[in-house]
Amino acid sequence: MNSITENKTLTPVSVIMPAYNAAAYIEEAIRSVMAQTYGAWRLLVLDDGSSDDTVGIVRRLAGEDPRITLICNEENYGAARTRNRGLELCNEGYVAFLDSDDRWHPDKLTTQVRLAEQTGADIVYTSYAIMDTNGKPCRQPYVVPEHTDFHHMLRENVIGCSAVLLSPSAARKYRFHVGFYHEDYCLWLDMLRDGCLAVGCSRVLTEWRLCNGSRSYDKSNGVRQRWRIYREHLHLPLWKSVIAFIGYAFNGIKKYGKKHKG
Repeated sequence: MNSITENKTLTPVSVIMPAYNAAAYIEEAIRSVMAQTYGAWRLLVLDDGSSDDTVGIVRRLAGEDPRITLICNEENYGAARTRNRGLELCNEGYVAFLDSDDRWHPDKLTTQVRLAEQTGADIVYTSYAIMDTNGKPCRQPYVVPEHTDFHHMLRENVIGCSAVLLSPSAARKYRFHVGFYHEDYCLWLDMLRDGCLAVGCSRVLTEWRLCNGSRSYDKSNGVRQRWRIYREHLHLPLWKSVIAFIGYAFNGIKKYGKKHKG
């Protein structure tokens, strides 16, 4: 399915991509969307005040494919507010998120939409590879469980933001939390606590880039912020926060401690 007219019978997928000084990687990210076998997508790239050539690259690629739209924030919003702005612009269909330094495999959306239709899930998430700044594998792929729930997610966040597809109803109802460092994790927890169904795909269909200096790389701050989520966002009692935190620490070592073999 290559032409837009052939995709009119498919449920559309809106892809939200926040971008800030992303010139080094954003073309790879966008082209991985352009290569999707599921053709009924539109990509909203929301530039958050970049000072490099991010906007120029997006404009050039938008000239190649009319399904790409560039939106420039009036000021620097940050990732959570920028994603929320994108959600406000999505009034139909599924919603997927892709960070500007990550990549998708060509059948990522096709697989997720099919799984969403089969299961009725509100969240469909995939396994993902972990790559370095050069796009080379640097850890063993993270293979997700077929299901997760609120209690499991307290101990281990199995849902990567770039690996997610949200149902139309969930995309209309939920928003990212601006006041927390791991705004996506807060969102998944809220949804699961409300009874939303989350289904995982064991196939590695997303590639997540681990960059020096990124928020994901800063584990010491991540530890502090995880504790804040337990106590200040979820308001868990101390004993339950401690148990969840021990599980988080153990699973983090498992996830990031395995170097890629190859």
